[in-house]
Amino acid sequence: MRFPFLISLSLTACLFQSMPATAAEPGSVSNWAFQLGAAGMVQPTYEGSKHYEVSPVPLIGVSWRDTVSLDVKDGLKVQMHPLQDNRLSVSGSLGYWQGRKEGADKDNDDALRGLGNISGNAVARLGAEYQIGALSAGLTIARDVGGDRDGTALTFSGKYMVYQGAGFQVSADASTTLADDNYMGSMFGISAEQAARSPKGYAVHDAGAGVKDVKIGMTVGYAISPSLNMFVRTEAGRLIGDAADSPIVKDAGSENQFSGGAGLSYRF
Repeated sequence: MRFPFLISLSLTACLFQSMPATAAEPGSVSNWAFQLGAAGMVQPTYEGSKHYEVSPVPLIGVSWRDTVSLDVKDGLKVQMHPLQDNRLSVSGSLGYWQGRKEGADKDNDDALRGLGNISGNAVARLGAEYQIGALSAGLTIARDVGGDRDGTALTFSGKYMVYQGAGFQVSADASTTLADDNYMGSMFGISAEQAARSPKGYAVHDAGAGVKDVKIGMTVGYAISPSLNMFVRTEAGRLIGDAADSPIVKDAGSENQFSGGAGLSYRF
C-alpha cells in the first residue's frame, strides 16, 4: 500500500480547504496556528486504475499569520491578499510528488509491470483565486523540479459554498487540468521498449499535451468544537484525450476515477 505523504491528489487539498475555521480564544494574540489530525482515503492504485486501495493520511500543519504555512498538502506555502477587500489571493508553494512505482498495482492486475518506476520530485506551484460571495474561481500552475516526469500542469477550478451555518460547511467544486508533453508522456505514454517489456501486450502510445481530466466533488465539514473538526470528501473524475486512450487506462484500467475520504482535525 502506498503511503500518500505530501500527495498531490486534489482530495487531500480539498480536505484541508474545507475545514471550518477555528475560533480564536479570548485574548489570544498568537500569530501561530497548529493542526494535528488523521484521515482515511480511498483512491485508485495508480492514476487510471480500475482498482482501489485504502490509505492513511496524516493531517499535520503549522501556519504563521495565515500567510506562511507548512503542511502535508502544499509543503511550504506563502499566501497573500494583494487587494484590500481580500477577494483575490495569490500563492506560491514548494511540495513533493512521490512518483509512481511499477508495482503499484501488483496485488491486482499488475498493470504497470514492465513500465518501470517514475521517480518522485519537488513540485513548485503558483496559484491565484478570486472569490465573490459563495463562489470562487482559481488557477494553479504546477512545475516539476527534477525527477523523471519533468512536466508542467495547469489547473482551472471553481468552488461554491452550498451551505454554511450551525457548525456545518457544505461545498461543491469542479476542476480541469491541462498537461504538457512530458507530463502526459510519463504518466500515460507507452514507449516501444515499455511495450516489449510489459506482459500485457500493450501497444505503443504517444500521449501528447492536452486536457488530462475533469473532476467534480463535494465536501462536508462539521465543527464539533471551536478546535475539533470532522470532514467527509467525495470526488468523481474522468480522464479524457490521450490520457483516456492510454493502454494502462483503456485496456487495463478505467477512465472513470473515484476517490473519497473522512477524518478529524484538531487546531490550536
